[in-house]
Amino acid sequence: MKNKIQFYFKLILPLLYLFFAKVSLAAGLVPCGNPGEQACTVCHLLKLLSNIALFIVRTAMPPLAGLLFLIGGIMMIASAGSEERYKKAKAIIINTAIGVVIVLGSWVIVNTIIVTLGQNVAGFQVENWWQPPQCP
Repeated sequence: MKNKIQFYFKLILPLLYLFFAKVSLAAGLVPCGNPGEQACTVCHLLKLLSNIALFIVRTAMPPLAGLLFLIGGIMMIASAGSEERYKKAKAIIINTAIGVVIVLGSWVIVNTIIVTLGQNVAGFQVENWWQPPQCP
């Protein structure tokens, strides 16, 4: 059973890496300095930090959390009365929920710091604190 799980992780993790690498290239995390774009400023640095935090919260965390909830649920159903396997599946689900809360809480803290620091930066505009900032 362990060999089967290790095989699936060795198969799935590289595919997830390729998926996230492609998404990160398309996401435009760096908002300046590329050919045909303006030079980077402090506003763009804050926007980059915001883009990284939003990438983690919007793109990386939901599929990983969903996958872990799915694995925990399948393990719970497949435990077939085994108390040990049921507890392990329950722990996976609880730890995933705690991880989601930690990621979302850290995003709120980081975003609040970015918006607070950005108020003193020229050109930094935020309509709502949960949206990414805009730079001229």
